[in-house]
Order: sequence, then C-alpha cells, then structure tokens
Amino acid sequence: MRQDEITLVHPEPPKPRYVRLAVDGPRFERTSWAGNGKARHGGKTYASESAARLATERETIKRMQEGFVLLRGPDDVTPGGIVMQCAVPNRGASDFFDLHPDGHTLAVGTMLHQGYGAEIHLIDIRTGRRQPVHAEPVTNEQTFIHAVLFDADGRGIVYAVNGETRYLDLDTGASTVIASYRQFTTARFNPFRLRPAWDQARNRLLVFHTDDVVRVLDAAGNHLLEVPTRDRPECQAGALSRSGRLLALSYELLETEIWDVDTGELLATHPFPVPFDRSASGLGLRTVGFDPTELLVVAEGGYAEGPAAMSVESGELEWAIHDPYRTDRWGTCHSWSYSPDGRLLAVGGHGRVELRDADTRELAPDQLSPSSTGHTRRVVFSTDGKLIVAGGGTGRISVHLAGQPTTTP
Repeated sequence: MRQDEITLVHPEPPKPRYVRLAVDGPRFERTSWAGNGKARHGGKTYASESAARLATERETIKRMQEGFVLLRGPDDVTPGGIVMQCAVPNRGASDFFDLHPDGHTLAVGTMLHQGYGAEIHLIDIRTGRRQPVHAEPVTNEQTFIHAVLFDADGRGIVYAVNGETRYLDLDTGASTVIASYRQFTTARFNPFRLRPAWDQARNRLLVFHTDDVVRVLDAAGNHLLEVPTRDRPECQAGALSRSGRLLALSYELLETEIWDVDTGELLATHPFPVPFDRSASGLGLRTVGFDPTELLVVAEGGYAEGPAAMSVESGELEWAIHDPYRTDRWGTCHSWSYSPDGRLLAVGGHGRVELRDADTRELAPDQLSPSSTGHTRRVVFSTDGKLIVAGGGTGRISVHLAGQPTTTP
C-alpha cells in the first residue's frame, strides 16, 4: 500500500487498539495506543524513502496477521477506495470467501498449519470483528477448503472441502453433505479446479459428485439436471449462467459444452477458440461462465490469461482482452466477475482489480486502489453493486467502493 499514513485498528474486546504507520521521507514512524490511552511512539530512519515504505508494508502485513484491520466509512472514500482491508485468519491465502447478501459480512474459509484442519469465519466489514462459525477436525489427512458461498438469505453457507460440497446452517451449526467424491478413487474431478457455484439469485447450485456426475440442484436440493462425464475427457471447469438456465462445462483440449438446465438438452459443443499457435492452448480453461446476456461463454485459462468470450451459437471468438505489451498472449487474468447490473467487468490481476465497461471492455473511469492481494484469484460484487471484494495469494481481503461504468443504461 503506497500511502504516506495509515491507521489500523484491532477491534476485539476489551477495548480497541490502534497503530498508525507513516512515512516521512526516509523515516518510518509508528504510533500505537489502546482506547483513550497514552500513545507510544517509535520508528527508524532508512537509507531511502523506498526502504521506509517497504518497512511500512512489512509492518502492515505483520499487524494484519495479528488481527488489525484497515477501516474507512463509505462516506470517507471516493469510488475505488478501500472501505476495509484485513488478513484472513490462520495466515492462509484469501481465495475462499463470499459476501453476505446484505453486504455487511464476509464468510472466509481458511486452512490450519500445513493444511491439517480448516475453519470458516465471519468478518463484519463495518467493524472488522471476526466470529468463527465452523471448524473441520484435525486428522492425519490434509483438509483443503475450495469454496465458501452464502445461500440466498445468508443464513447458511455452501462450502467445499476436499471432494465434498456441504451446507452449513449458521443458526444450528449443523453441516450436511450435498455432494461428494474422492479424486482418483470415485471420480476424476479435481477439487482444486471444480468448485460449487450458484446462479445470480442463488436459487440453483452446481455441484460435482461420485462417478464423474455433474449436477444442478434447486435451493431445496432437488435434482434439476444430471450430466455424466465419465465417457468424456476430464471436466476442468463449470458454471451456471446468471438466470440458472444454462450450464457451461469445459473439458481437456478446450472442448466446451452448453446445456439447457430446464430441458436437459445439450445445446452446443465447441472448442474454446484459444489460438493454437500458443503453448497456453494446451493448458485448458481455469474458469468458465457467461456474460450477462447469456449469449457468450466467458473464460480465463492458459497462463492466467483473459478473459475472452466465445459465441454460444457459433463457437467463434467474439472478443478478448489482450496483453498491452505482448502479442503472444491475452491479458493477465486470475479471476473475473460482472457487476449485478451487468455494466461493469472486474478483472483480477496482480495486486489489483481492473474495472472495464462490460460492453466496450474499455477501462472504466473510476479504478480501484491497489488491493495488495497478489494473484487476485477471486473478485465478488455486493448484491447492490456498491462494493467490490478482492482476495488472493497474499492472504489479504480488500473491500472497495465500486465506481461507475462509462455507458448509461
């Protein structure tokens, strides 16, 4: 974070603790206090301003890992600014989170030391306070969290652990298995690539099950569609459209299927049009989904490249976001997401999220502040589109006030 001064707060009882970190030329300064208590001062002079800024960043990381958070009210930041930033518990990556439908609470999945055991926490983005709500027991088998998703009313969480998709009732704490498989034993599915996913209204849920079966369930758990994939190449990515009417599945060698969930009809099969003169074409797609019109399949793959869009009807490449400097690859993309109104496209890059007009793919006028999330592998909009949350390899989660697109509806 390249700022001259930031103030972090540790919000947990009995009273809040604060630390202010500042850079004044080559001087790094630290001021800390608790409640209304007396402030303590410290710091160090470095050989250069850049060295002092590096010391500030290291201290920020250390403090956030201790539970301190950066908090700002929405009225105190301009579009793109940071409303809340924190480190996830247990010093893990921050890929596995979701924002409550009311926009006030994050659900975060974390793994314990070396992946033995896992936890789910709730974080209030208005205060930074944390609440553990679920713990996976520590056994002699590693436990990997792969997804954490609120349900439609925010009273439950769908989460993926190893090859199981489960539902956590936040009122009772009960956890129920929705779908399950064991990689290399009962299915070829790779849980690091295939994750459960909702449609926009969170009424339909995509899950992966034993015998290489892909299922779409309604909110009550009833089966709406079942697609056996055992006789196909390995399934590597899948997603529902916004309405939940369409399902996209991508396989090895870029083969992509589009299914009608209501009728069970296979509507189209196309190879996703990655240029075959690139070595990335053999790596497949990492994420797949639809644009807001549901006329295009949008994907990211290769060496974290994209996003790019293919016509559902023809299979032709409709557009791609290109690298600004290189001609042998598309732009850097670790994740992507459309705003609820379909007017903004957010692209997770390295340490930041890029906002683009969804129609023109031109950069939006209001860009986000750097998110400090490293490889930004997850980007989520709030239901009302006013907030954007990013997470990734550094273990930080960054909540931003959203900007506006360049076009008007």
